[in-house]
Amino acid sequence: MIDTGHENLHLQSESGDLSSENTKLRSELAAAQQRLAQLEQKLSFQSQSGLPTHFRLDLELEEFVERFGRRQDDGSANLPGFTVLILQLGSTYGMVRKTLRASISEWILYQTGCRIAAFLSGRDRVFHTREDEFVLLLPGKKGSHLKEFLQKLHTSLAVPHGFTGFSVSVGVTSGASYFPEHGLNRSDLLHHADLAAGAAKDRHKPFVLFRQSIREIAVERMELQNSILKAIEAPALHQLGEQFRLLYQPKLVVSSFDEGKLHISKIGAEALMRWNHPSKGLISPAQFIPIAEESGLIEPLGKWLVYTCASLLEAWTTTGYGDIGLSVNLSPRQFRSSSILQTFESALSSTGSGLNRLTVELTETSLFEDIESTTRILERFAALGLRISVDDFGSGYSSLSHLHRFPLDEIKVDRLFVEHIRTNKHDRVIVGSLVHMAKDLGFDLIVEGVEDAESLAILYDMGCRGYQGFVLSEALSEEEFLRFHDDIVANDMVVQLPLALTHQS
Repeated sequence: MIDTGHENLHLQSESGDLSSENTKLRSELAAAQQRLAQLEQKLSFQSQSGLPTHFRLDLELEEFVERFGRRQDDGSANLPGFTVLILQLGSTYGMVRKTLRASISEWILYQTGCRIAAFLSGRDRVFHTREDEFVLLLPGKKGSHLKEFLQKLHTSLAVPHGFTGFSVSVGVTSGASYFPEHGLNRSDLLHHADLAAGAAKDRHKPFVLFRQSIREIAVERMELQNSILKAIEAPALHQLGEQFRLLYQPKLVVSSFDEGKLHISKIGAEALMRWNHPSKGLISPAQFIPIAEESGLIEPLGKWLVYTCASLLEAWTTTGYGDIGLSVNLSPRQFRSSSILQTFESALSSTGSGLNRLTVELTETSLFEDIESTTRILERFAALGLRISVDDFGSGYSSLSHLHRFPLDEIKVDRLFVEHIRTNKHDRVIVGSLVHMAKDLGFDLIVEGVEDAESLAILYDMGCRGYQGFVLSEALSEEEFLRFHDDIVANDMVVQLPLALTHQS
């Protein structure tokens, strides 16, 4: 007889083991599915705003293209399609993110998302694609309908975000592309909307709609960037001089002014870079400097500028022009570059000339981007013997309470305050305040953009003694500038203004 009892016990044991193993596998599978769901949730939604991310945008924009494309194929071409709108937060948000608590910038993002969502209809979609960027898909909103929508939305986003004891206003710029007019696929629509948003930022406009001319400008900028690359691919920095050259804008310090005569105590110049493109001819700095800045190519150009000016000062010393000082401009990117100090040190050692006749001009906004870092860099500049100047002073958002911390030698009054100095009382008040401030802090003061003798006389009476502008001279070649210098010396350090103006000192 077969012993079935023992066999049944064995089968029950195996069945129990399998059941336990299955339970364990189901538990692990459930945990893996939960982790996958959490990961998908994290990738699909921004934690700060709770809005869908670019992963969701890619999927849903493809669906929009397919759905509205079918309508076009079905003969419903008169339907308005949809708009891809990119909203970008202004630079104020970046400053808040860097300088204030993380909770403040996160609250601004959350509130921005809420304000946008409040204006959307049931068919509209909004995505938080980058920290400072939102993308909207807007079916049917084009032309006047889009304009009306944007007016309300921008007004809402311009309302300050309130916090305990202070508020923050964050500007917004936006760009848009239309389906099907500006693209029939996801990639083109996003690219063209992004180009339009970039154009809005560059032009300081709240909104720009994509046009083919915007694409052409972007292509031209890329071509110029490539041309800069080719220009600096030469074996040595000095070969940049084949395309780039310097002009010199005289900077004069005046001891007295009477009967239309300026008695000069100091002659200097600001070195201005010009690009003679092989095929496009002379290209203005307003065109190529921003491109070089964005691409990082400003750094090799800056090195060429520093080495050229250091060599020039050495050459002038040996030919009897050791009294002339030069100023060079550093862009914010150059100033923050890790190699900038080494560049000046190398220029000093390679030329053997002292740098105390070289003035570094920095924009006001770049100084106040990071107070602690700026102070450290400027102290090292000063230790090298460089003079330090603040360019376009008064045009930025400086905190005067920090100004005394920097080892500055000079401030240059922005030309905007000089253009209407003869007629604008407010400009005279501002310039007068800057003159007193410079005197109290021991800074030299240079006024830029002085175009006529009457303005110079007004500025002189206000206490200004340093000048730059067409009333004295336009930017000159090296040969022309040295001749300008020699003429002043030969005339006993006196400059007769082009338009005689009687003035008693």
